[in-house]
Amino acid sequence: MHQTIGNLSKEFRNMPKVSVIVPVYKTMATLPRTLDSLLRQTLTDFEVIIVDDGTPDKAGIIADEYAARDPRFKVFHQENRGLAEARKSGQRLATGDYHMHLDSDDTLTDDALEVMYNFSIQQETDLLFPGFNRVMPDRTTPIAPYHSDIIFNSRQAIERMLDQSFEYYGGMCFSHRRLWQDLDAMFPPADVRLPSEDIITNFRLALLASRIGAIPHPVYNYYYNPNSLTALGTFYTQDLIHAFFDELEQTLATAGLSDDLTLALDEMKLHYVGFYVKDVDTSDPWVAHLRAIPKSKLRLKYKVLQSLLWNNTLRRTLIAANRYFKRILKK
Repeated sequence: MHQTIGNLSKEFRNMPKVSVIVPVYKTMATLPRTLDSLLRQTLTDFEVIIVDDGTPDKAGIIADEYAARDPRFKVFHQENRGLAEARKSGQRLATGDYHMHLDSDDTLTDDALEVMYNFSIQQETDLLFPGFNRVMPDRTTPIAPYHSDIIFNSRQAIERMLDQSFEYYGGMCFSHRRLWQDLDAMFPPADVRLPSEDIITNFRLALLASRIGAIPHPVYNYYYNPNSLTALGTFYTQDLIHAFFDELEQTLATAGLSDDLTLALDEMKLHYVGFYVKDVDTSDPWVAHLRAIPKSKLRLKYKVLQSLLWNNTLRRTLIAANRYFKRILKK
């Protein structure tokens, strides 16, 4: 069924158990497999909110065809505003008890919605991070946030997300609708370009949640492209990484947590600056602070990254070698 953002009729205000939000832009080749995976779900009480973000290819037409065949699929067409704004549009229109985002080049396992919904109801969680499959041309590898089912409170989840011991894929969480009451507060401003809006949004969801679950059961199929910028290792400008952490620190400060988690934040900064900034400007006071952290406070990985801030050429060479061998191991 085809609607525009400003023309949402009351018939869509029924309350399904789950809303799946699918932003679409230049994915006509992969969108059918994404939507077909939703048609195979063992839990059938769901809606699919497809947001055509001004795609120039035929992906919007494909989405309309699915909506014409199944009333659970609703398509909303808008001018191109970017991924974060497309997701925000989808959230604004979602009516389900629980919400999930699905990229239009990925898929869900047949039992995905049933597994996540049942766990969330039984354990009374309002945020859930499931396992996922990394799908490559020659094999599929399951990735689990933890090796067994586990429940966190908000503070415990934030600590693990900061120290990156919590393995999760950015936009893949399963969340209760109550966490999305203030959409403008959940997404970074549209005029702020960040390396990953997903990470900021996940932190904000975790701060609002009272019970957060993680399950090893893989429900999301992430199609890994070895030639993508992500796989090859994107470098960002220092200003962009700085802006990302300004946004994250503001998020934590609003919850009164930034002072308590200073070291964890600094180690996360060392990770991002060390791995993702091409040319580190050591005269920047922001970087000077990272270089001045006593090594005795840092874990081994971050001691190494801190030392490499002094030599951009050596750091880039070692990181390129690290990424090369990781790609070889994944083949």
